[in-house]
Formats: sequence, C-alpha cells, structure tokens
Amino acid sequence: IAEDYAMLQHLAEGRVDLMMGRGNTAPVYPWFGKDIRAGIPLALENYQLLRRLWDEEVVNWQGEYRTPLQGFTSTPRPLDGIAPFVWHGSIRSPEIAEIAAYHGDGFFANNIFWPKEHYIELINLYRRRYEHYGHGSADQAIVGLGGQVFMRKNSQDAVKEFRPYFDNAPVYGHGPSLEEFTEQTPLTVGSPKQVIEKTLAFADFFGDYQRQLFLMDHAGLPLKTVLEQLDLLGEEVVPVLRREFAARRPAHVPDNPPTHASMKAAREASSVTA
Repeated sequence: IAEDYAMLQHLAEGRVDLMMGRGNTAPVYPWFGKDIRAGIPLALENYQLLRRLWDEEVVNWQGEYRTPLQGFTSTPRPLDGIAPFVWHGSIRSPEIAEIAAYHGDGFFANNIFWPKEHYIELINLYRRRYEHYGHGSADQAIVGLGGQVFMRKNSQDAVKEFRPYFDNAPVYGHGPSLEEFTEQTPLTVGSPKQVIEKTLAFADFFGDYQRQLFLMDHAGLPLKTVLEQLDLLGEEVVPVLRREFAARRPAHVPDNPPTHASMKAAREASSVTA
C-alpha cells in the first residue's frame, strides 16, 4: 500500500486520497491468515507501520502481526516527501476515530446502515481528540459522511421503482421496511429536492463536514439505472449542495480536506517561519 499509493501520487501529480477501513466481514480475514477478533489491533499496527514507511527513509520495525522489517526503504518515496492524505473509515470503532485524530487524518463515518445518533458519538469523539492533539479546533476536524440514494423526478415513481430492489437486496431486505429504513438511516428514495434537503440536514446534526460520498450502485440496480442516477446526481444535486454548504460554512472551517498542494504550501511556509 505504501509503495502503490506513492506511485499513484506521482502518476496523478498528487491528486490522491486514501481511504482505509479494517473490514467487518469475517470470512475475509482467513484469506490473509488473520482472525477478525484481532481486527482492531491489526488495523492500528498496520497503519502505524504504513505511516513510518511513508515518513522515514529507512525503517526498522517489528510487530505482532507480520514479519519484521530490517533496513527497509519503501519506493518510490511519496511525492515531494508528503504522504497522501488518509481517511479512516469506520462504522463502530472508537479506536479508529482516535488514531485518525492522533495523526490529524480525516475520519469517514460510513453512516449508511445505522441511525445518526450512533455516528454522532464517533464523530464527536474524533472532533474532541483532533483538538486535543493540536491540529485545530474541534469544528475544523476533517469529517466525511456516507449516504445512499435513489432518485426519480417524481418521488412516488422513485419509491415504486426502488422498492422491489430494496425488498430483495441482501443488505437491505427481509428486515425493516423501506419507509422505516429511510426514516432511520441516510437512505433517501425520492426526488432530487428531497436528496438535497436530507443531505443538508446532515450538517445540522453532525456539524460542518468536508466530504460527502453517495452510494449509487447498490441493491442490484441495473447499470442503465445507475448511470441515470449519476446523471441526476451530477446535474441536479451536487451543484446545489456545493453552493448551499459553502454558504453555510463558517469562514474558519475548511471547505475541503487537505490537498497535496495545500500540505506542500504549509510545509514551505513552516520552513520559512522556522
């Protein structure tokens, strides 16, 4: 990962973010000779190693979950000596919020299945610890949110079309009804206007945040339908959200996660000051 994403940095001229999650699917862990019950310490150890591989030219390292490294140099080195910006994705783990705050990384709350009251605890923890570690005020912490939508011009048409997919999707169906699920989670099934209103309400509850990801290809939707959804999102939803979020955001709160260019400029400014 250290080498692949450093290479991608060079190819993309720094336009790279990396989002990491420890995974919550038990069968995946044995593929790599691991046990999901060690998922948290494994994720923490691996990330600390990843940071060292980016930040240090020569790494001597020994941990619990992989073979030691002796005099190892990860190549290529990060572009301009600046590691990619990292998001830590989490559904339920305060330890992940803590490590994101410690490093001043982004915290992505993948709030697509549980009520917002669950995620506010993780996000508030991350914000407090971000401030504690001296990266900025709590409301300046770099937060991302998930969400999933299905849209048609008319909300009734959206509900009618999406319901059979919802009822039979392994991750949705055979549990709460479509109406119950949309009430309790970010899932929005309706018109573009309804998607805009519900998304803007996220900031009212979680505070100003910097990244919104929409799950569009879900519940077994045909490709043609997914592409139609992307057209609606790009034409009618995203421009309004960008405008509205910008108008609401206080001046001291960043509107975007750090970019390679901004991190490079900050380092150069710090060097001049020093």
